[in-house]
Amino acid sequence: MPNSALPNQYAGDNGTPGELPMLPAYLPMMKSAAMTSAAELGVFHFLHATPAAASEVAHSLNTSLQGMVALLHTLQSHELIWVDGDGRYHNSLFIEENFTPAAVADFTPGLLWNAEAARLMLGLTDAIKAGGPTESMWAQMRRRPEMGAMFSHYMEAFAQSLSAELLANVPVPPDARQLLDIGGSHGRHAAAFCQRYPQLSATVFDFEDSLAHTPRVIEQHGLTERMSLRVGDAVTDDFGRASDGGDFDVVLLLSVLHNQTEAQAKGIIERAAAALNPGGLLVIHEYFHDATHPTKYTSSFLLTLLVEVGTALQKPEQVQAWLAEAGCPQIRRVELEQGKGSLVLATRARIDERASTTKKAP
Repeated sequence: MPNSALPNQYAGDNGTPGELPMLPAYLPMMKSAAMTSAAELGVFHFLHATPAAASEVAHSLNTSLQGMVALLHTLQSHELIWVDGDGRYHNSLFIEENFTPAAVADFTPGLLWNAEAARLMLGLTDAIKAGGPTESMWAQMRRRPEMGAMFSHYMEAFAQSLSAELLANVPVPPDARQLLDIGGSHGRHAAAFCQRYPQLSATVFDFEDSLAHTPRVIEQHGLTERMSLRVGDAVTDDFGRASDGGDFDVVLLLSVLHNQTEAQAKGIIERAAAALNPGGLLVIHEYFHDATHPTKYTSSFLLTLLVEVGTALQKPEQVQAWLAEAGCPQIRRVELEQGKGSLVLATRARIDERASTTKKAP
């Protein structure tokens, strides 16, 4: 079919007429590479403290002048930094607000993780052929603990950026006392809820190595008396009871399900719901993919999951069905800002509500 006969939906946003066809692939790749190198070298943090000429940046960061000039010019061309009349480079507002100590959540760890992600992506073609990676990201992290630490720091930054929206959209009942954070790793989500709600105590459940740095976060937030750790495997273990012997009033299941198979995700939801008191709240954070109207982010995330762990995104209607079957019929979905996914809030039925539901069932 000649290009002129293609329907409008095939026009896309893949460059402009007459330009080199490789540019839509080449330029984003080089922008990402330049931002990653800038983070590894400390360029953005340096310019945050001291706007400087290329020679000063190169000398202070121990690089060649030729290499630093090429990097700064590339960053400038993508409007990530700018140069004043005296030849001194400054961070753009976007960089200052997201990749420096001035940021609410400094995403520099995300750029550092980009270097690892790029290495993983070298296996994408093989993963597409096989339906998954030769070696999962988790297995590689067990071989290389520094890789796991880097990913954990990135997830901490994401948790900080998500915190305000999470707190704003999760209505914690005033009588809630015990919170369980499944796969909570760094503990920042649980800490944020404990700081907002002084009546709460929290348990963070995860693998032992995932909890290695959580005591630091707990101490930083002054919550050593109200937060505890529980080592376990979310795929196989029950989530137990709260530290005072009762069940939990709030259970967090944040960015966990997309790393599981369908059967594993269903089992986790069932056991998470079972850990709730009647009337308790289960909070799920996830990314959902609409195959009819795919977005760039969720489609790209599907490929990321394929090459990293070999899983896929769960279907929202399936998650809601699992929740209802697990005794959580009151379900509400909240869409967050772009790239931050969705929240699914499910309340476990009280005994009288279950009895009513049973009577109405055909």
